[in-house]
Amino acid sequence: MKALVFRHSLAREAASAIGGRVDRRALVSRLAPVRVEDIAEPPLPAADWVRVETTVSGLCGSDIKQILLNGARDNPLTALVSFPHVLGHEAVGHRTDTGERIVLNPWLSCGPRGVDPACPACQMGRYSWCRSFRSGQLPAGIHIGNCAAAAGAHAERFAAHVSQLFAIPAGVSDEAAVLADPVSVSLRTVLLAPPPAGKPVLVYGSGTLAYAAIALLRHLYPAAEVWAATRTGARAALADRLGAHAVLSSAPDELVAQVARRVGASPLHPWSRHDWLQEGPAVVYDTIGSTETVETSLRLLATGGTLVISGVEPPERFEWTLLYFKELHVIGSNGFGIEEVDGVAKHAMEHYFDFVASGFDLTPVITHRFPLARWDQAVLAAKNSRRTGAVKVLLEP
Repeated sequence: MKALVFRHSLAREAASAIGGRVDRRALVSRLAPVRVEDIAEPPLPAADWVRVETTVSGLCGSDIKQILLNGARDNPLTALVSFPHVLGHEAVGHRTDTGERIVLNPWLSCGPRGVDPACPACQMGRYSWCRSFRSGQLPAGIHIGNCAAAAGAHAERFAAHVSQLFAIPAGVSDEAAVLADPVSVSLRTVLLAPPPAGKPVLVYGSGTLAYAAIALLRHLYPAAEVWAATRTGARAALADRLGAHAVLSSAPDELVAQVARRVGASPLHPWSRHDWLQEGPAVVYDTIGSTETVETSLRLLATGGTLVISGVEPPERFEWTLLYFKELHVIGSNGFGIEEVDGVAKHAMEHYFDFVASGFDLTPVITHRFPLARWDQAVLAAKNSRRTGAVKVLLEP
């Protein structure tokens, strides 16, 4: 079968990275450690695993970062991956044994690994906290798509543990279903710091996680005032369409100035660099996670406010004095599991299908579709989103 395979090779990664400094296309060329290959059918690690015929898969930001080598060599999570692996963890398909249409929950926690009894985190439903990502019947891997023995979904077929497959309700399109993973990620982000009554919150970013957060905040907390810090043009229009009360600039200085005007605050001017505020949104949901967005969030948050970071970028130096001075709270948001909404605790993907049944629609974020054979063009379209307008890019086998 055809599959998008990443083979860890220092030589290829170095050659690709050097070429990419001249022309980004080198990062998806024959020099690169990733390519579509003909491989054997995905293995079934145990009797309670099944194969799935892929209908459509979503390019996640983590896929794009890995392919484009946008990461630090000292990233601690390198301890929790194994190679070679087939990429892809956002997927819709049909079980080959029953024909049932399913969406994938990719976490390789205790259940899929055959670890019994499950670790305390998995018993709580916090699968992203699992203590067994290097244990059981599989090699290291956090989720399907970064484990050598659990082939990912950017392929004609993939395999999964039966507990990882959620039936898609009738009437839910494949396009809506393939967004279950990113919406579940943003659901966890929002639930970690719900908007306080009577205080504005801000979503920072121009990608799928940002738009999911905006839509979820409007759906779950209709009284909340939601601001979006995003790019201009079509990105701003999409934030407005999804219900943001105010669409602000994503440029740091302009954003701080706009927030100051909205809350009636006087910006404070340090000797150098950027202005900062003591009044602002109560919560910032940073779906980018760069040093620029983290520092800007600290500068514009209200004193005592909360920053929730769900995006991931390589670290650099940033000015963090305001973290202690304003007594801010910083929370990392990773993945999803059993989440409580309106007093009901169940899997985030089950909540998502409930939202869809009541009118929640994030499918406008889907902008591009490519066949698997054109994965390189799909990645470049996503990376060059300022030119292409890409938000969520899908692959079809």
